[in-house]
Parts: sequence; structure tokens; C-alpha cells
Amino acid sequence: MGTVVLAVDVVRDSAGVLGVSWELAGGGPVELAIGPTPEAIDHAHPVARVEGAARMSLPELGPGRHYVSVAPLDGGTAVLAAERLLPLEGASNFRDLGGYRTAGGGRTRWGAVFRADAPDRLTAADLAAIEQLGLRVVYDLRTDDERTQAPSALPAAVRQELFDIGGDAAHATPLNKMFRSGRLDDLPDDFLHHVYLDIGEQDAAALGRVLTGLAAPGGLPALIHCTAGKDRTGLAAALLLSVLGVDDEAVLDDYTLSSGYFSERRMAKLLPRLAKLGLDPDRYREVFGAPRHAMAATLDALRSTYGSVPDYLFERGGVTPETIAVLRERLVTADADS
Repeated sequence: MGTVVLAVDVVRDSAGVLGVSWELAGGGPVELAIGPTPEAIDHAHPVARVEGAARMSLPELGPGRHYVSVAPLDGGTAVLAAERLLPLEGASNFRDLGGYRTAGGGRTRWGAVFRADAPDRLTAADLAAIEQLGLRVVYDLRTDDERTQAPSALPAAVRQELFDIGGDAAHATPLNKMFRSGRLDDLPDDFLHHVYLDIGEQDAAALGRVLTGLAAPGGLPALIHCTAGKDRTGLAAALLLSVLGVDDEAVLDDYTLSSGYFSERRMAKLLPRLAKLGLDPDRYREVFGAPRHAMAATLDALRSTYGSVPDYLFERGGVTPETIAVLRERLVTADADS
């Protein structure tokens, strides 16, 4: 068997240098090529050939987002990756849903569907970076009150689809009550799980319309966001990845990324207030962060009730089997084309 690239990871450090790491089966040298889009990888001019190592740094690539292809020199299939997190100044949880392995050997397509926190504080540099994504549609899952308090800064040319998704995750009521009472222990460990189930039942039609919209002509590239980018957006992303054939471990890995990208940054601002009220920061993280068990229990509950995630979307979300087929066709690709 020749060399097989199993996985590629791209992470930008604080100095702006891209670190690329990869996992191989079979050993052998690999070739790295880059490009500004998945379709524009410059395979004719690789930036490096590497043997005997599984990581390298790519400094001085210039501004903008860079996609990296790692291909075996013996002619094996290339695997494409990019930074999952977009390094923006005014949003901390803006992420690409590409690159996740799917059942049958494919991967979710890079640069097609993004998830994010509220885009109300985007800078001019952020807007320039987002412009390169070619977004056509934005699905805003916030309430009208949230939009009034924090209007989107995204360009008007990007079509806005507004879905007023409720449930406790859309409101600060439980948090406000906690702050007023100082009794964080009164909230159960599975608080977020029940919030997600409420959203899944009450707003199934809206979630279904988001997935249906992604399958519509002109529906990609798209952005899904709420305020934090972890609860309502997290559920929408988990449903999408699940129907694309991504296994639960990867779905939950994606969900929990919000703990570092949003929750911990928020914690840094909240710590003085929590300390003043005598509230335990670790308990706050457990209840209001992105705890893996909350989304895991939610997916388990949907399967227990409806049989599968697609069946839940068919029965409660108004999604058709044809829509799921189109989503898989457009958003799942072979490694060489990802």
C-alpha cells in the first residue's frame, strides 16, 4: 500500500504563522501546496516536500485565508484543509464546517458552510476577510430583540434569512436569575440539554428551513449564526453534520470548540462579576459553556424519539429526503476535491 494521508490540521499561531500537521498511513514523503480557495490550489508549484516529519510551519503567506493540500508523492489522494477558525477581530467563534470525515469515506466541503457568533462588531479588516468567502446567504437565528440590540455588520449584498429561534438559550433569563440569586447550584447539570430539546421541539420547522435553504440553488456559501454561536447555532450545525454522515464524536468535537473560542473569552470578562457574587467559575463553565454531554444527550434523545436525526427532520422539520440527498451531494466530497 502506498502512502495515505489520513488527516490534515491547519492552525494559525499568535504571530500569524500557519502550522500544518498531518497523519499518514504507510509513511513516505508528501507535498504541500496552497491556494486562496479550494479550487485554486497551486499544485504545479508546491511550497514544500517533506519526508520523515508530520508537521511544518508556513510563514509569510500574506493576508487572507489559505487552503493547504497535503498529497503523497507516490500519487496517493490529496487531503485539503484550512484554518477552522477565521481569525477575526470582531467575532471570536467564526468557523468553517469543512474537513470532517463522513460515512463512506468522504469529507465535508471546506468553504461552503460557516458557523459564528453575532457579526455585530466586525471591523473593516474582518469584512475584507469575509468578503473573500463569497457568502451568499446568512441565517440569523437570533430574536428580534437581539438583532435590535446588536445589528449585523455584514454587507447588505449578502442575503439575510431571519429565524427567530426561541427557547431559553435565546434569552438571558436563567443567567439573570442566577446572578440575582447567587444560586448557580440550583441549575441542574443537564440544563443546556433541556434547552436544546426545547429548541428542537419548538423550533424544528425553523431548523428544517435552514437545512432546506442550504440545499436550494444559490444557497452556498452560507453562514449560520446566533449570538454566542454555540447553542442555537451549535444545534443547527450538529443536525447538518449528522445528516451529512459525520459521526457523533466529530460532531461533538465541533460543538465543544465553542468552549475555547467563545465561552472562555466570555469567562475572562465575567470572572470579576462571578467573584463578587460568590459564584463558582467552574460551575458556570459546566452549566453555560459547551459541555459535550449536553449535545450528546440531545442527539441521543432525538434518535430515541424519532429513530434517527434525518427522521426527526422529516417528521418535525419539514425536510424532505430529496433535500438530504442534495446536501450530501453538495457538501460531501472526496478528499482530492474537498
